Order: sequence, then C-alpha cells, then structure tokens
Amino acid sequence: MRKTKIICTIGPASEDDKTLKHLAAAGMNVARLNFSHGDYAEHKPKIDKIKKLNETLDFPVSILLDMQGPEIRTGILDKKLQLKEGDTLTLSTEKTNKDAIYVNYSFLPDDVAEGSEIMIDDGLISLEVISKNDTDVICRILNDALLGSKKTVNLPGADVKLPSFTEKDWEDVRFAIDNEVDFIAVSFVRSSDDIKRLRKFLDKESSNIQIISKIEHPKAIDNFDGILEVSDGIMIARGDLGVEIPFEKVPIFQYDMVKKCNCAKKPVIIATHMLNSMIENPRPTRAEVTDVANAILIGSDAVMLSGETATGKYPVRSLKAMDKIAREIECKIKTHLPRKADTAGIRSIMSHSAVLSATSLDAGAIVCFTESGRTAKVLSGYKPKMPIYALTYKKETIKSLALTWGVFPYQFKDHKYTKDMIRAGISLLKEKGRIKKGDYVVLTAGTNIGHDETRDDPSESRKNRTNSVFVYKI
Repeated sequence: MRKTKIICTIGPASEDDKTLKHLAAAGMNVARLNFSHGDYAEHKPKIDKIKKLNETLDFPVSILLDMQGPEIRTGILDKKLQLKEGDTLTLSTEKTNKDAIYVNYSFLPDDVAEGSEIMIDDGLISLEVISKNDTDVICRILNDALLGSKKTVNLPGADVKLPSFTEKDWEDVRFAIDNEVDFIAVSFVRSSDDIKRLRKFLDKESSNIQIISKIEHPKAIDNFDGILEVSDGIMIARGDLGVEIPFEKVPIFQYDMVKKCNCAKKPVIIATHMLNSMIENPRPTRAEVTDVANAILIGSDAVMLSGETATGKYPVRSLKAMDKIAREIECKIKTHLPRKADTAGIRSIMSHSAVLSATSLDAGAIVCFTESGRTAKVLSGYKPKMPIYALTYKKETIKSLALTWGVFPYQFKDHKYTKDMIRAGISLLKEKGRIKKGDYVVLTAGTNIGHDETRDDPSESRKNRTNSVFVYKI
C-alpha cells in the first residue's frame, strides 16, 4: 500500500458523488475544503457526501477545513482582464472606483512605496508602484498576464497590518466544530500565539479537531520552532511563501522545516503547484514528477493537490498520477533507525524497539494499539518499510492519523485484557487481508491502552501500560 498520504482539494470539478467516489477509490486520504472560496451552503453538502461515502470505505477520508485567514485579495471582475507589460494599472481600496481593481486592504497605500513590488495571483502577475494617494496605488505592469476575480495580493517585505484571525475565520471554526471536521488548516500563521489562541477556543468547546499550521509568511519561518511545538501538523504552503520570500530560498526552507517536523514526529504536508499543469493537461511535466518525488524523499508525510482536483479538467487522473509517483519513489526511502531511540521517553524507546525488531525479522506489519495515536506517529517517524496498523477504539484518532506516513488505522473495540486485545487485533487484520500465514507481526501497546489483568483497579492499569512490545508469527 502507498504510505505517503494525499490530500485532494474538493471543488466544482470533484464535488459530485461519482467523482468523489472515484477519488476515494484512487487513494484520496484527506479531502480539503478551501474556505477562501464558497459559502456554507456550498461546503456543507460536500462534507455530508464525504461522510456518507466513508460508510463504505475501509479507511475513511478525513476532512480538512482550510481557513481563508487574513488574506489580501482583489475584487470580483465581470470578466478576466488582459494585462499588458508596460501599461499602468490602478489598485484601489475603494469599491466605488470603477476605473481601478479593488483590493480588500485599506492600508495598501500606507504599506507600499514608490518602487515597491506587488505580486498578484501567487506571483503570476508582477507590478511596480509608480505613485499613490490616500486610496489608490498606481502601478506599472511588469509582465503580460490575465487577471481574474479574487486573486491573492502579496506585498513582499511589507509589515502588513492584518489580524491573526478575521471575524469570518472564527465563524468558520464554529462551522468546523458543528460539522465535526477532522483538521483545521490555519492560514498566514505568524507566531505560536496564533495557534495557542485557537487551541484554547477548541479546548473550551471540547473539540478534538487537529490544528495544521500553514507556513506561508516570513514571520512563520522566523518563529517556526515555536509554531511546530504547539501545532498538530505543518503545511508548507509554497504559493504565498514563494512570493513572500525569494523563490530560490524555498527549497532550503522546505527541507529544513520537513526535517524539523520529522524530528518532532508531527506530520508535514508539502502543498501548492505540485502537478499544476494537470489543471489543463492529462500528464504532468517531468519537473512536477520530480518535485513530488523529492517532497516524499526528503520526508514529507503528505502531498497535496489544489486546483488539479478542485477546478482542473483531470481530477481523478491527477490523483492517480501522484499515487504512481509516490509508490515508485517509496521503495527508495530507507528506514531511519539510529542506534538509539530519538529521545529517552518510554514511547520513543518502545517504538524504536518495535521498528528494530520488525526490520530484523522482515515482518509483514507493525501493529500499534493506541488511544491518542501518538505512538503510531512516533513509529511512523522511523520510516519502516512495512505498514503500521493503528488499532484504536476512538473514531477521532482514526481520522487524525490520515496525514501520518505509513499508518493505516482501524476502529477497534477496547479490551480488558492484553491477551484478548492482541488476539482480536490479529484476527481483524487477517480478516482484512493485511497479514497472512507465515508473517511475523510486531505489536506494540500504545499509551493508556488495555487493562493489566494482574491489577484490580483498571484506572491504575491504564496509568502504567506503556511499555509492551510483542512478536508473533502468524
């Protein structure tokens, strides 16, 4: 089975029942809903369709709500506008200026100076500021381009005066809670305080939604270690990031951030323009194939399709192309197995022992009994060549592992005794065809799983069951 997880953005090209079913069959692990576009009336049916589809799937598709965040965007145009290099274009903070392109950022004239560069549509359109007044910025167009509606606007080097969360963002968080989505991706994170604020709100609402921090701003790079510490996962959103910083630096920052996520045993997603040409074409470019392969080789847990599946002509074919690339390159990934565990913690030592045993025995699988999913994530960090089956009685844990490399979760009834838990786990995986006669299977008991049959107090046993590794031959 493919170990790299794939996120598909759901939009007009993929929101119908038939296409969603084909995407799930082709290996979609997470469905992304982009809340920069559409309203609740559009997104709610997508969520309902995915949840209904999950009733038929072995591994359910998780749902990621990608918040709009404090974006600067152009307004809505009646039709696309052809821009010519050398011509002038006026950007205005006033909607009433019919001779200009509206921009939804009132401080635009304050934050740019003559000679400043303004980038539109993920950098596809470059403008140079010629002059400005209280409401308008007059620019020289630096390249031929086609301008559509609601395109992103970036001001490289400017200290923009935007809030961490908009009123719409908080409404979207409430929608996410009410509709029980699995992940929230937070746009334009600048510091760990942004994530702490959201975490506090989710905790207050008793929500188990996982927080994915999107790295797309220079301040997020500066504060990355703190952001990683308080996040459940990271998305390297290269679209805005590649505009906000010099593009030649993106691969270096990408590599460094992936490695830090790997060390922290937290899932990392590489996103944006991965198979972008497949929005229009049935085959990816060779450069795109190499980009996806490299993302997986350097340690990304997941890769993401955006416009390819949301609005492109070939949504299912795009997913299948990414699936082929991942399967082909995964055979080159070496198990990361240092002589000692990465940390001195019991979970890390236990996981290291399990992967070492499985590798030495050429085991068919590692089986992890887990409540929180944390042990499965630690096991994943060692990149074992065999699949990791995470068995848990918690539905939210199953969904939370949809972004973790090499982990395949199953819902599993809690058992009072360890021997019963192991017997039932092996039986389930044999029934599913995941293990077969003659296979070695390494099993590890995750945090707070099972009851020690030697103890009378189940709560006491749960405090102490964290250090068991078993080897079975089927």
